[in-house]
Amino acid sequence: THEDDLGGPSLSLAAALRTPAFWVFAGATSLFGLVSSGLGLFNEAVLAERGFNQATYVVFLTATTVVGLVGQLACGWWTVRISMPRLLAAAMFVYGAALLALPVLTTRVHLWLFAVLFGMSGGMVTVIFFSVWRRGFGSAYLGRIQGAAQMLTVLASAIGPLIFAEAARRTGSYFPAVWVLAPCVLLTGVAAWRVHLPRD
Repeated sequence: THEDDLGGPSLSLAAALRTPAFWVFAGATSLFGLVSSGLGLFNEAVLAERGFNQATYVVFLTATTVVGLVGQLACGWWTVRISMPRLLAAAMFVYGAALLALPVLTTRVHLWLFAVLFGMSGGMVTVIFFSVWRRGFGSAYLGRIQGAAQMLTVLASAIGPLIFAEAARRTGSYFPAVWVLAPCVLLTGVAAWRVHLPRD
């Protein structure tokens, strides 16, 4: 470790890669990117499976964007009051709950509740990703550590649409992918709840 510009210990990339915290945060945000990229590409078709038309889909996109911005603002406020692992756990629990609800949506009220959960968790994950690396690992090697995590998220985001497309090809529905991925999201929430940042 090295001292950073604030006088605290900074981990090198190699040291960061040896911590559970790096893999929990990088893994959780990568999994989020994987699911979100798959749902994002096929969102209209997924909602159509639940009986929602194209006009409702457009309103849904607007709602999730607005809620996502609110989630970012709220999470920014929470980051100075709540530990980052607990924030990540909360975001993944909310996201996992939204995914589990998606295959059983039947009314517009259900859809708007889903939009709130989906948008809020997305806003939180965005803030957490760009906040955790300096706080948890120091600033001396921040670019390398965040770059490694970003590479994982990019790779995962590229895989997401392939998983959803393959599920639809094999089963005629996108929801088998959701049923498999939702428990994975919840498990990463459990891991986040239990992990500690190196500088905590």
